Amino acid sequence: MSQQVSKGPAAEARQAGLQAVQKHPMLAPLAQATSFMVDKEHQYVSSKGWLALSPAGQIWLHGKRQAAPEAWTRVIAIALLCLGFGLVRRQEPFELWELASLLAADRFCGELKLGQLPDDLVYPEPVFPSGGADGLLRHFCVDGCDPALKEWQLQLCGNASLFCNFDAKPSRWQRPPPRWRELLADGIARDVGHALERASGLPGMSGQIKPLSKAQKTKRRLIDHYPLLGALAASFDVQEDLRLCQHYEIRVAAIDVGARAIWLNPAAGLSDDECLFVFAHELLHAGLNHATRRRGRDPLLWNIACDFIINGWLIEMQVGTAPGMGLLHDAAFSGQSSEDVYDSLAQDIRRARKLATLRGVGAQDMLGDEDGKLFMDAEGYCRRALAQGFDRFCSGTPRGVLPAGLIEEIRSLSQPPIAWDVKLAHWFDERFAPPVPRRSYAHPSRRQSATPDNPRPSSVKPTEEERRSRVFGVLLDTSGSMAPQLLGKSLGAIASYALAREVSAVRLICCDAHAYDSGWVEPENLLERFAVRGRGGTVLQPALDLLRDLAARGDFPKAGPLLIITDGYCEDQLNTLMDHAYLLPEGRHLPFRARGEVFYVSH
Repeated sequence: MSQQVSKGPAAEARQAGLQAVQKHPMLAPLAQATSFMVDKEHQYVSSKGWLALSPAGQIWLHGKRQAAPEAWTRVIAIALLCLGFGLVRRQEPFELWELASLLAADRFCGELKLGQLPDDLVYPEPVFPSGGADGLLRHFCVDGCDPALKEWQLQLCGNASLFCNFDAKPSRWQRPPPRWRELLADGIARDVGHALERASGLPGMSGQIKPLSKAQKTKRRLIDHYPLLGALAASFDVQEDLRLCQHYEIRVAAIDVGARAIWLNPAAGLSDDECLFVFAHELLHAGLNHATRRRGRDPLLWNIACDFIINGWLIEMQVGTAPGMGLLHDAAFSGQSSEDVYDSLAQDIRRARKLATLRGVGAQDMLGDEDGKLFMDAEGYCRRALAQGFDRFCSGTPRGVLPAGLIEEIRSLSQPPIAWDVKLAHWFDERFAPPVPRRSYAHPSRRQSATPDNPRPSSVKPTEEERRSRVFGVLLDTSGSMAPQLLGKSLGAIASYALAREVSAVRLICCDAHAYDSGWVEPENLLERFAVRGRGGTVLQPALDLLRDLAARGDFPKAGPLLIITDGYCEDQLNTLMDHAYLLPEGRHLPFRARGEVFYVSH
């Protein structure tokens, strides 16, 4: 802000009005970004007007007008609000547009009780339709404009336009114009915060306006302009303590979902757009529940895989600017999930561990522990907040710039999780369709004795060939690392589903370092005490080779189906052509990419 100093009663009143605007919490951000100048030569301000305003944020004030400080406060506030509302632009018919803009800004000043217009600027209150200045302009164009309002505009602007200097070319050294709407939103938020502090009687209200930090401005920008992440951003505190960032070795940023905190290192030297990108990056870690979705994977490798996916989405959505440090992005991973990227990185773990997250090389930017009720409650809140932001962002409209993969993850996380036993039941339904009941007149029904003249068919049992086709195999890991609870829970669920779908027998193969063929076992026998063999080391491939040999001899279906129950502590690769699925305890994972479905048994 720059202004020319002058003396006299008129200059003192003008300066008092300007200072009142600069101290107001709502208008202070706008006033700090505006250049105030006194136009003594009437280059922009009419000799009968009050002031003039350019879209770049220059305000020229009348140099000799005699007025009270309250009047100057009001007219300067009107000019600032025109900037904040984004009204200083060319729109035809221009005179009516300028009048509608000034009336809308003055009405807002009246509601806030900012200053007071002098008697010669009092005007009849017009009917304000919905839509602000645009709605008022439509009203003037359709129903006409009251001459008294045009006279008020003439008294305020003189014989010149208040909005001026549209064609001025910025100098090379001149900065681009500020984001006036964001400055006004910042001021409104500050004013509301001060009002709440005054109402609650909290100390610390000295009347001085504390400037917001870059991270706080970024948080407010996300809340105001990014509905997808706005609810998430509002629920996290911003930590910018340089000493703590150095203590936790946070190079750029990190997030602790359980503590509801995002750490941003003030020494990272991020620009406003880079800070926006980093803030959105950390929020997506929380909203997509990346910590609990790790499921026993290597923490650092999983963090890096999630970073690749998040950064790709943010670049595609053009959210801020990607920082040069700690950016993990590869176009080859486009369209993949975090789980797919993890499997790719796991093929060269040494190289992957040298990659840098936003926290630094070899460090996770997802802090905290994934276990515990507090953390789970926090992730549940983040999941709901992201889903609400998505509903607001895409309400009645196409997905716009949101990547399809991000939409798919948000929708899948917003659905209640399906229990592992329900998923297993669906797996059985796909491979064993419910038997179709059949009836035959070859043997009369026993229930027709009351009416022997009316023939009724009787139920026909499935043929032996059909019964033999309804079988499947179970490869049971009986190594020493397998928990007895997992064995009992898995075998009990398998037996129950097999009986419900009239499966005649199960081919059970126990395996530790060697395969033990238990032969064909009736499902009901699995519900009783069942002795398993093994409890040594873990090598599952011999059991698969045994099933392949059984299928070659016609003692087992060549295509399966086969359920493999293991805790994941097995060899790095299993080879089989049978239709198969895996049952693993929750929190464990396979050391290879599974071709069949994987069901996680809850504890």
